[in-house]
Amino acid sequence: MFSQDCIDTSIPFIRPTDTVAYVLNLMEEFKTDALAVVENDIFLGTVSEKVLLECDDELAISGLKENFSQQKITEGTHFFDVLKYSIQYSTYFLPVVNIENEYIGITSAKKLLDTLVLNSSLTTSGGIIVLELETKDYSLTEISKIVESNNAMILHCMMASSVNQNYMQISLKINKNDLKDIQLAFERYRYTVVAVLHQSEYEVQLKERFDSLMKYLEV
Repeated sequence: MFSQDCIDTSIPFIRPTDTVAYVLNLMEEFKTDALAVVENDIFLGTVSEKVLLECDDELAISGLKENFSQQKITEGTHFFDVLKYSIQYSTYFLPVVNIENEYIGITSAKKLLDTLVLNSSLTTSGGIIVLELETKDYSLTEISKIVESNNAMILHCMMASSVNQNYMQISLKINKNDLKDIQLAFERYRYTVVAVLHQSEYEVQLKERFDSLMKYLEV
């Protein structure tokens, strides 16, 4: 998962000869507040909607060169760093260039989200369990052992800060729908289980029996 995999091919680039009015129309059409300015395949910078709204409609984009943003990411930047730069630059529209500064494309929030979902186990069947623990006690090795000792596997792990800065929350996507045994195991190891999102085998069986009964009554 690299920057070139996060490019939104639906978003066009603009040229220095384009007018402010034309570019604003493009931004409205493609739901973006920034577009890359490209000349002869070379990235010149990005221009923002905020800047354009203060300019005359017939002004050529080349006249705003001093207002071009030079924020960009290079081809081969890992997906995690793309997300980091998106937060750092306060925009999801990040131009991607090669080592010669040739424009490759631009990212978008939708494309980043799609890339995250498609290249993770978030869409795989399974349950989710959320743990809370002191940061100093965090050990992914121990957490994995607890899960694996119950004949299961962690598909995805996400960490977040808790309200108390000394604590953290760990969200685990696990390849089992019934997480009751895993929940009990974590509680035996004195982990705080904040939430469990699953469908237990008992609930599945109960639903199957209910459906069978309804079919019987319909006969």
